[in-house]
Amino acid sequence: MENLKMLKYIFSFLALITAISAFAQKPERYELLIGADLSRFVVPIIDSTRFGWEVSADYELLNDMFVNIEIGSQNTRFKASGYNYNSAGAYTRLGVDYNFMKHVDEESTDKLLVGFRYGFTTFYHEADNITLSNEVWGKLNNQKVDRTWLSANWFEATTGMRAHLINNFYLGWTVRFRVRLWLQEDEIMEPYHIPGFGRAWNNSWVGVNYSLYYQIPLFKKKTREVESDKALSK
Repeated sequence: MENLKMLKYIFSFLALITAISAFAQKPERYELLIGADLSRFVVPIIDSTRFGWEVSADYELLNDMFVNIEIGSQNTRFKASGYNYNSAGAYTRLGVDYNFMKHVDEESTDKLLVGFRYGFTTFYHEADNITLSNEVWGKLNNQKVDRTWLSANWFEATTGMRAHLINNFYLGWTVRFRVRLWLQEDEIMEPYHIPGFGRAWNNSWVGVNYSLYYQIPLFKKKTREVESDKALSK
């Protein structure tokens, strides 16, 4: 059932982009932006229970409007009083960003972005070395909760900026306000952290990404139009 919901959201997103592109102006220069989240290297220093990675790709489908996909993975592992906990999973976000920089400075190559994302994940969690107290049997040691697979999805409102660094490299940050839409329940143990979202017991969460991007210029629309005109004139 959850997979069907995910497919429904993805198809709705693609249909929306197709409808917008039919009426909007095409960019003069098509570009693909590849990024890596540098903040993922800092997270284990601040919070030793979490580690992972995230990469992204943005494509300027329309003038100042970018469609994007973000893919990542996250592990959570810690030892608490009475048990050890472990979880891991991959996540995906699909979304759109609009560049408002042209309203501030038309000549700037920097980007001031506002957008949204739909995110979803599939992950597992498990626990072992659990110590339980029982009135009849006393303490029960080395108990465990078997690996259980769960899924979740959420919506994000985003804003951020990308500054031109050197050549085709950009450095940027993104602030995300996330609202959880659905989380699969585990009757035995509640999940601690949802990959790509945040703490599982919160319905909303604020996240920050700090990324390095490389811009790949694909081609210029005007150049192709000029070449086509020259061919017709001959």
